[in-house]
This record gives sequence, C-alpha cells and structure tokens, in this order.
Amino acid sequence: MQFDHTQFTLGFRQAIEYGIDYRDYEKVDRLPEDVPLMAIAGIWGDYSDIRCLFIDQTGQTYRRHIAGCAGRYVIRELALNAKELQVGQVLVVLKDCRSI
Repeated sequence: MQFDHTQFTLGFRQAIEYGIDYRDYEKVDRLPEDVPLMAIAGIWGDYSDIRCLFIDQTGQTYRRHIAGCAGRYVIRELALNAKELQVGQVLVVLKDCRSI
C-alpha cells in the first residue's frame, strides 16, 4: 500500500489534506490479536491524545485512541510509543500481549 505522507503523526488538517479521515475507522479499545496491521497515521486530537489508525489485509480499518503524557503515548497491547511508529510499519498483537 502506498501512502502520500511519510510522517506517522499528523494534525487533523494535515490528515484531511492527505485524504485520511479517522471518523470512518472502527473505534476499538484494543487492537485485534494475531492480525497483521499496517500503521497508517497517528492524528493528534490535542497535545494529550492521539488517534492511531491501522488497516488489516482485508481492508478493515481500526482507530485506537491513546491518551498520553510526557511525550509517551503507549499502545499497551503493542508495548510501543505511538510517536515511534512508522507509516507502513506492520505489527501483530500476539495473544500473550507481546508484539513483533
């Protein structure tokens, strides 16, 4: 999948300019297990939260809302700071909560 943007974290207006509208993504409290997910973007709400967008191989999209502080926006089931994700990075949530 090709993306026009190279930076994962974007402001809402930037995301709209790239054609990314998170409102159509399924809001989840936890990313699905054992499903390869590609990171699309992290869209800032305000400076204390970010909406992380992912897509699976079937085209299903997911929106994971992350609240953070002190520069850390940890996606618990991946044990990763959302600010460190890369556009196009593929991740899998494993059943025992480790990620690859």
